Amino acid sequence: VGGHAAMPHSTIDPVVTASAIVMNLQTIVSRSLSPLESGVCSVTKIDGGDAFNVIPHSTLMRGTIRALSTETLLSLRSKVEHIVTTTANVYGCNVTIEWSPDFYPPTINDPELFETFSRHVGAQVSPEGVLRDVEPTMGGEDFAFLAESIPSTFFLLGQGSGTNPPT
Repeated sequence: VGGHAAMPHSTIDPVVTASAIVMNLQTIVSRSLSPLESGVCSVTKIDGGDAFNVIPHSTLMRGTIRALSTETLLSLRSKVEHIVTTTANVYGCNVTIEWSPDFYPPTINDPELFETFSRHVGAQVSPEGVLRDVEPTMGGEDFAFLAESIPSTFFLLGQGSGTNPPT
């Protein structure tokens, strides 16, 4: 329903609820994942209200979760649903959670294919004759869908920094 900012006691405040949800979501990675696992839970957008003196009737929150394994990703998803629903209930709010129908799985190289690729292609693309490992990233990649279906390897190809030796 919303209400006047001068009378917050007469309404349910979805902005305060959204704030609590953001704070509670921050505990997922720090307190629910093993330090040896990697995960990200980011709230990236909150919309609510149009006036400085009106408590809005609703807020819209958007965000993303990322992980380096599908198992961890699904675990994060479950934890997000639990925290969002529970926190909203504590503050007297209703909540609807919508997920993208096709979440991006992590991109995982086939180890054997990567080793073969590295030996043959590495000699062609780097002065040292080897490919350099790159730290895993939480970026989503369409290629991950292909890699789930058939043995695949994903690599980055660039021209370097222009310095000699390359950095």
